[in-house]
Amino acid sequence: MAEYVYLVRKEGFFLIGSSRDLDNLTRKIRPDEIIETLRLDHPQAFKARLLNRYRNSRLPGSGYFQFSEKQLLDCKKQFGIKSKIPKTISEEFTIALTGSIVLLVITALFFRSINILPLMSFALSLAFSSLPMWLLLFLGNFGGYDCSDLKPFSSWFNRIRALILASLLSVFSFLIFRLALLQNL
Repeated sequence: MAEYVYLVRKEGFFLIGSSRDLDNLTRKIRPDEIIETLRLDHPQAFKARLLNRYRNSRLPGSGYFQFSEKQLLDCKKQFGIKSKIPKTISEEFTIALTGSIVLLVITALFFRSINILPLMSFALSLAFSSLPMWLLLFLGNFGGYDCSDLKPFSSWFNRIRALILASLLSVFSFLIFRLALLQNL
């Protein structure tokens, strides 16, 4: 179900949070101003990324932030179309997949340039291309947020997909490597 991620100002401080009902939010916390809102189907990752991005401005023991004018403008910008940060958890998998493809191409070109046999080169490239997926599996993200800021198990779908793809890449790499060794005998 869709929720709103919001940035509100209250008594000179700022609060980043999420709510299904903005009217209920206004009654509950009575902000001085609702600065920005963004409606997302899965808002946890975007909210967690914002919390991580501004963690140094967070007031200890609270969910409130003390922003400079520059930080406030940057935070408002993140709610817009030109945002620099991904808005969903599944975009993290897309980032890892892109990293895997880039590593595959770069390592394939490198291994071919140092005259490694084509099949061996491809096997090694597949092995290296699995690294972003293994990282996603074990870390849960690439530093955009702390997994502790997410609801429990919300990053597990990405981790399972990363496990499957990393395993497949590693197995194919091993099989192609063995085939290359057999051909060289």
